[in-house]
Amino acid sequence: MRTADLQQPPYDTSLMGVAKGALDHYGIDCTPGKAFVASGHAFVLNVHEELCPSGPYVWHYQRCFELLRNLGLDFEPIGMALPNAAASEKTALEAKVRGALDAGAVCSLRNLDHQLVLGYDDAGFLLAQPWGDAADTTPARLSYGSWRECSVGPPLAFYQFTQCKAALGLEERAIFDALDFGLELWRHPGHYADERYGLGAKAYANWIAALDAGCDDEHGNWRNGLVWGECREHAGDYFQDLAAADFPGPIDQEQARHLAIGYRSVARLLYRAADKTAAATAKRGFVAEARDLETDCMERIADLLARRTGADAGAH
Repeated sequence: MRTADLQQPPYDTSLMGVAKGALDHYGIDCTPGKAFVASGHAFVLNVHEELCPSGPYVWHYQRCFELLRNLGLDFEPIGMALPNAAASEKTALEAKVRGALDAGAVCSLRNLDHQLVLGYDDAGFLLAQPWGDAADTTPARLSYGSWRECSVGPPLAFYQFTQCKAALGLEERAIFDALDFGLELWRHPGHYADERYGLGAKAYANWIAALDAGCDDEHGNWRNGLVWGECREHAGDYFQDLAAADFPGPIDQEQARHLAIGYRSVARLLYRAADKTAAATAKRGFVAEARDLETDCMERIADLLARRTGADAGAH
């Protein structure tokens, strides 16, 4: 059994790769920029205090999945188990995943990365490889029982995506819900991060402190730079689309233009910080400049939300 037309785009942000693959499969018309922004993922920035490459994965992303409902995509965990779990536990979980696939749901697996489950055969599940077969974090299949392709590392977690009904004219609500989430991440990161990680403003503090302490983990710095740069790049694309639109959007064109410039500038800086050939001092400078620009973006978003709240109060 294989799900027709299901593909995972090659985003460095693999969580959004599975979400966008599900949106496309269900025919939900949504640009990459809108998917990143409306889910709130465009505003996520999570960095371990030692610049570990796990930053893009170890945070509480339930709110992102809740926000995807504004686009017409529902999310539900199926279950999770350790690679060395008892055979009976694995068999039961595998049956649940096959049942969800048979019912028409889009399913995904999270282990070292997020992968769409493309289908299954008599021996195991068929998995998407968004970066080709060279990436050792995205195996082509998961064998029943042994899970030998993912025999080390964190627990395996399975999810299902189904289509839900999005209300007409929901774009304004979707974007303002996401902006509110982004500001919450920035101001109150402890609600969404585990110990030793930092989200939002604290993520930048962790990143700079790690570079200052000599924790220039080449792989960790590279991975964080690519993922968080990609998120800001798509934020910039979305706000640029709003700024260029001929019709009124959720926010006015001048506000959108400033956010487009800001987030695209942050993206370029984080990509430069990800360069493995750059000196640690240069990386620190890029990250610090990105922090200052993103602080300005967040101040603009806070002003947008405050003025909207005031307008709503005045209407009543």
